[in-house]
Amino acid sequence: MRILVISDLPQFVTGGAEVQASRLIESWLGLGHEITVLGRRMRGREVLLAGRQVQVRRIRTLDSAGRALRALTYALSLARLLLIHRHRTDVVYTRFLGEGAATVALLKSLGLLHAPLVSTPANTRGAGDVTFLKSIPGSSKIIGLLDRHCDAINLIAGGMDQELRDAGFSGRNFTTIPNGIPVSMPRSAVLGERRVFLCVGRLARQKGYDVLIRAVARDPEALSAGQIRIIGDGPERDTLVALAQSLSVDHIFTWLGEADQVAVRAELEAASVFLLPSRYEGMSNAGLEALERGLPLIISRCGGLDSYINSQIGWVVAPEKVDDLSLALKSALAAAPDDLVSMSRAARALVEDTFDMAVVGRRYEGLFQALLEGRQA
Repeated sequence: MRILVISDLPQFVTGGAEVQASRLIESWLGLGHEITVLGRRMRGREVLLAGRQVQVRRIRTLDSAGRALRALTYALSLARLLLIHRHRTDVVYTRFLGEGAATVALLKSLGLLHAPLVSTPANTRGAGDVTFLKSIPGSSKIIGLLDRHCDAINLIAGGMDQELRDAGFSGRNFTTIPNGIPVSMPRSAVLGERRVFLCVGRLARQKGYDVLIRAVARDPEALSAGQIRIIGDGPERDTLVALAQSLSVDHIFTWLGEADQVAVRAELEAASVFLLPSRYEGMSNAGLEALERGLPLIISRCGGLDSYINSQIGWVVAPEKVDDLSLALKSALAAAPDDLVSMSRAARALVEDTFDMAVVGRRYEGLFQALLEGRQA
């Protein structure tokens, strides 16, 4: 199968959606498919993925000329590339339900492109895909175009369903394949009286670290110095550090800043519990990586990864509820070592059954094949 992917890749952009696109491509390459990638920030003609050279092409834009001209040049450049590759493409896959998907849908509506289109919204709430679509002049017509000509809109999180319907999508073409994670050998369970809590994510309002700091301040004696470790940087770093200082809990937090994958892996290996107190999420890659390492989660209810978490794996709290998060922290601190080991095993089993990238890649392959067979019929 020849799959044309519209997405930037982690070689050029740091982001969860791009990481997922790269993981999917690697799984599809392993299944024997041919991949071409189109992206706005691409450089060169090939990248190395899963030990194989993959063709990449840059979608060119005029970024300095305002939003409207940037969007127009993006659409024209992408349309040109799509028309060049249309006879060498069986399926088009877009990561984001935005400009790329809309351009493909327009060409399909004009009869210039016939390959099935599968689009995965990366996020809906906050500054997500629905917010972006609604900000475009004539948004209702664009949403109608996408609804008619996306052969499948894949929802990585159940919470996306109603927001898309409220925006005008019919839901007739919704599918539900989650994000995935490559699965490696399980870690040895980390035991001990001192619990180490880990967060990995950008220091931005979405991630809810201010809620976490206030939750810790409810009972500061329960935690000791450096017991909560946070990997990441972002626009709210100074504000968060100042908040922790003002509440006299700054000694409890260790701000590790940006870290490469090797360092993140080492922190996951040493942690006891993973914290994800976000205000909203799609399907957190950081949370998946924690589950793959067998970490119990304390996670806010966002309609994504939390929908898979039960009391055997972690604690689910309402977003922005300081008291709820404080109680979950106390429960994790009080949990017996054997209980944490049991939760670790349950977390790992969930990943192997549901989120293994090999499983996710095959589910997409099955979707693509069904769409191709339906078109031929």
